[in-house]
Amino acid sequence: MWYAQSGPRSKDTGKFHTRKPGGTEKHGGEKYRDWSYEFVSNQTGTSVKRINYHVTIIDPFGNRVEYLRGFSSIENARIAAHEWIDELLSKMMPTLPKTNLGTIPSVPNGPVA
Repeated sequence: MWYAQSGPRSKDTGKFHTRKPGGTEKHGGEKYRDWSYEFVSNQTGTSVKRINYHVTIIDPFGNRVEYLRGFSSIENARIAAHEWIDELLSKMMPTLPKTNLGTIPSVPNGPVA
């Protein structure tokens, strides 16, 4: 077999190109409306390299509640995190019943007895 003669894997003989494995890198976090979120990125692809950004959303009690992934920039991930938090908080807010409460009467002109 031809690959048996290629040499040990620890030595680069020039026949095969070694590549750095795509790693994950943290980019810090931010707070929004008492919720926090953290950014993570990873690099994919060998010939065409692409960096994808992901965001982990954490509630005010420190629980991880959502993981949004696949963004092309940190800014896109930040916008998605804000929209997700806003949508969740709007669902959590109690809605007022939509009833007709009437009109406020006008102030009387004459003396009030």
